[in-house]
Amino acid sequence: MVTAEDIIRVPISISDNSTMYDGIEKIIDNRISGIVVDSKNAQNGILSVRDIGRALVSKNQNAQKIPISSVMQELVLVDQYAPIPNCANMMLSKKTNVIGIRGKNGIKGIMTKHDLVKYYHETTKETKRIQDLMTYGSFFVQDDSSLYDGLTKMISNQVSRLLIRNSQDESVGIVTFGNFLGKVFRYERDSSSVFSADYGRTCKITEIMTRQIITVTAQTNLARIAKILLEYRIHGVAITDCRKIIGFVTEKDIIRELARRGI
Repeated sequence: MVTAEDIIRVPISISDNSTMYDGIEKIIDNRISGIVVDSKNAQNGILSVRDIGRALVSKNQNAQKIPISSVMQELVLVDQYAPIPNCANMMLSKKTNVIGIRGKNGIKGIMTKHDLVKYYHETTKETKRIQDLMTYGSFFVQDDSSLYDGLTKMISNQVSRLLIRNSQDESVGIVTFGNFLGKVFRYERDSSSVFSADYGRTCKITEIMTRQIITVTAQTNLARIAKILLEYRIHGVAITDCRKIIGFVTEKDIIRELARRGI
């Protein structure tokens, strides 16, 4: 039986006396969706791109002035011998992208959603209908929306990406938390805050969107999608039907399938 210790990895981490801006820089440099926060006096934490998004909207401060300790969440732990489906279920129930692996002498390493997607790709022999798995709903905004509009919609709808549509209802781009982090990293070196002085409400979301949208058809099986996520180092793909985007399949959907193996 494959357990947590079989797919463990060394964490990319940062000190808890750092700022949120420091965390953003490290996340961008390493192209990851979260970073472990080392704490000397308490439980280690995790800073995710979603945590940063919430802080950008609620705190309305320059990221260089926000202590990372005020934004991070507690690092969820599993035992080193926990079966993989249990690890997947823990990620889903705790709504986290990273879990810590606990050994006899403390934390041995971490496991990410990316690691579980890789495991799924290497071990699955089943073909799942993605129509039963993909995410539908409020995952788009119009191209005249602001940065603030887009980020608040992602947070309120608990999604990690948004399609950008023009007045003809055509998909012209996509925005993830990573796009917002890139803008914050560049803008907040010298300015007060992306979301202060109305900048975040006047800057159009088209200024940060990615124009290339990676898509697959509704007939693509889940194993193939897992391979695409790994090859492109992305967290989700758009699903098309008759050349129109109808939904998304993400790492989270693949994690759900892994969790079901333990039922």
